[in-house]
Amino acid sequence: MKNKDLRSFYANLYKKGERKHYTALLFSKELPEEMAAVIDEVPSWRGKTVVDVGCGTGRIGWELVHKGAKHFLGIDYASSAIKEAQQHYRRPNLEFREMDVKNLQGTFDVVISLGTLEHMDDPFAMLKTLKRHVKPGGSLIVTCPNWVNPRGYFLQTLELLFKAPITLADLHYLTPIEFQTWSKRLRMPLSWKTVDHDWAHGKLLIKDFKRRIPNVLRDAKLPRRQSQIDAFIRWIEEHVLPLDHKTAFSGATGLYHFRRPN
Repeated sequence: MKNKDLRSFYANLYKKGERKHYTALLFSKELPEEMAAVIDEVPSWRGKTVVDVGCGTGRIGWELVHKGAKHFLGIDYASSAIKEAQQHYRRPNLEFREMDVKNLQGTFDVVISLGTLEHMDDPFAMLKTLKRHVKPGGSLIVTCPNWVNPRGYFLQTLELLFKAPITLADLHYLTPIEFQTWSKRLRMPLSWKTVDHDWAHGKLLIKDFKRRIPNVLRDAKLPRRQSQIDAFIRWIEEHVLPLDHKTAFSGATGLYHFRRPN
């Protein structure tokens, strides 16, 4: 699969009921942990211009203008998401456009892109593109799934040994190691952390694996005995969940904050 194929993938997903997912996110009082961490990453959003590349339905834009952002532009190539954003989030300094990032113009105090790099044909090339839109002294903040944790170790074993399709749309499986290398190549200092620990090694991991593992084994045409799957899940509950995995690498989502020197 290439990035261009994801347009039809998301269009079909939306037709199958993705609107329910959008609605839940739009009207949920609780911010996803990933989004809340991005908002907390900048000490003050007041007076800042922000662009969100791959903005989805625009929830974070609504939050940031209430935090004082001067202007927020969200772009996405999914027309369905942009329509939802334009319908539900309306402020004079809040703008959403259906657009490919290659057509983006101008520079911003903060460029954000959440959960997009893993879908790109060339993640580093995308980072270079995003850097061009960061003002000197500004920030580039991206997030993506992190695979250096119990969840990642289990799923990467299946992917690397058996080419099992462990996700529906990810083209790359990234960790802080790649981002540290890219930081040097970009000549942009990097700070990073991981969030979503419960998804990586908690009860949410168990809930996810009960659904995901049978599907992964089915799609990879691997043996799929429910008794063995149940035994695997029990082993994780007994041996993984009691451990303290709250180290820098261990969350299921990585948050990477690049700074452009003046």
